[in-house]
Amino acid sequence: MDLFGLIKDAGAKIWNSVTDKSEREDAVQKHITDLGIEGAEGVSVQISDEGEATVSGENITAAQKDKILVAVGNIAGVSSVIDKMATAEGPGSATFYTVKAGDNLSSIAAHVYGHAGSYMKIFEANKPMLSHPDKIYPGQVLIIPAQ
Repeated sequence: MDLFGLIKDAGAKIWNSVTDKSEREDAVQKHITDLGIEGAEGVSVQISDEGEATVSGENITAAQKDKILVAVGNIAGVSSVIDKMATAEGPGSATFYTVKAGDNLSSIAAHVYGHAGSYMKIFEANKPMLSHPDKIYPGQVLIIPAQ
C-alpha cells in the first residue's frame, strides 16, 4: 500500500463545500471514468472527511494504476491518496513529480532525463489528464515514466 501527499487545494474542482461524502466519492468515480482511463470502471474510491482518498481494485496494468492515482490525486480537496490496487503484472517503474511554480514539461524532462526534448514522453504518460503540454499547474502531480 502506497500513500502520497498532495496540495489539497490544487487540481480539478469536481465538488463544492456542501457536497457530502457519498456524492464526493461518486464525483471522483465519474471523473476518472469520464477521463477515459482504462480500468477506472473497476476501481473503488473512498474519501475520508479529511480528504484522504483510498483507491482499491484489481486486474489493472501498472500504467492504468498510475493514471488512476494521479487523476484522483489531482482533484481539489484530495489531500492524499492511499493505493490499495493490485496490478496484474506487479509494480510499475514510473515515479511521480509535483509541479512547482515556473515548471514546464521541458524543464521537468531536462531535470529527470537530462534532455528537455523528452517532454513528450511525460506528456504522453499523463494523457488524458493533460490536454496540452503547456497546461500544467503548481501542485499538480505528474507521472514520470522510466527512461
